[in-house]
Amino acid sequence: MTTALNPSTHIITLKENSTTHYHLRGLRQQQHDIQRWTQFCASVFAYKPSPPPPEYFARHFYNDPRCDASLVRVMIHCPNAANDEAQKMTGEIVSSVRIFRRTLSTGGSNSGGATIEAGGIGEVCTSPDHQRRGLSKILLKDAINIMSTTSCDGVGDSGGMSCSLLHANPEFRPVYNKVGGYECVPSKWSLVPIELNKLVINSTDGTNKWTTRQAIFPQDVSQLKALHTEYSEKRLITITRSTEYWTNYVSAELGESLWVLEDNASIVAWLSIRKRGDRYQLREFGADSISNVISFALKRLLGVALQQIGEDVHVDSEKKVSLLLPTFILSDMQQEKMNGANNEVGSNHEDDCLLFDNGNVIEEND
Repeated sequence: MTTALNPSTHIITLKENSTTHYHLRGLRQQQHDIQRWTQFCASVFAYKPSPPPPEYFARHFYNDPRCDASLVRVMIHCPNAANDEAQKMTGEIVSSVRIFRRTLSTGGSNSGGATIEAGGIGEVCTSPDHQRRGLSKILLKDAINIMSTTSCDGVGDSGGMSCSLLHANPEFRPVYNKVGGYECVPSKWSLVPIELNKLVINSTDGTNKWTTRQAIFPQDVSQLKALHTEYSEKRLITITRSTEYWTNYVSAELGESLWVLEDNASIVAWLSIRKRGDRYQLREFGADSISNVISFALKRLLGVALQQIGEDVHVDSEKKVSLLLPTFILSDMQQEKMNGANNEVGSNHEDDCLLFDNGNVIEEND
């Protein structure tokens, strides 16, 4: 254990000039301690329209191949005394910050497959009864100290993690900037209308060459991992995915919502979507860009994915749905159209490229 991971006690002055004590520590690798934390997180986020249950946080933790209970930093309320050792272990959890150990690709044609070690920040929450006492700020500074002195393998004094990243609502971004020096980097998204009658829902094309089906774990992992490396990791700054990450984490998070397109039994694309309000969001997508199948794959994978959710996808449908997807995928489709269709894809490739009406695309950068 590094010095940065050591526990500490904090005395907080309240409005009425009284004081109370909090103990900062990492979770113990014990089921009861982790269960208490998952229940706490669920209670704080219970205000959301679709509140995540304790099982959601437990799944995120246990399915993470690089999970480390000591990197879940919590504040324990110790109102009795700062030296009450029993209360430090079993007292009420009132604030939390979790560090996720990740490896990022640096992207770009000149990167040579280089990677950097990073720490993600998540599960930042404080009990309503203990808010406005600076607890999250203390935890965030503690997390930054840990990431600065601890490698992603948990070894101290090895240069630390190269960077840290997090997702935050606009109202919280100034706080993260002030406390941790985080800079806002917008991600580019596009909202596009999809005409359901342009999609394809057949599992095969009649020739047994092209097949859409749900992903099968762990059988498909090696092919999905290779496609992700080529389509995402070598081009973008993104999380690199090990075999364990695909097998344990992705399979549990996406499950039956992950669809694949096969060309003669070889996976050439994958996709997952989710419904968010009155629109759909592309959660996962990747394709064999060499084969010029991006538009072709979207037309087929969107068809089966939307049908699975409950949309009536058929040739006579007049309904349109809205899909939010990363803008770079639209750029890929345009580049694919300029390159011309791969003859093996089929004569309808031009129609595939017209899946979205570019004149109705709305930019929604986050």
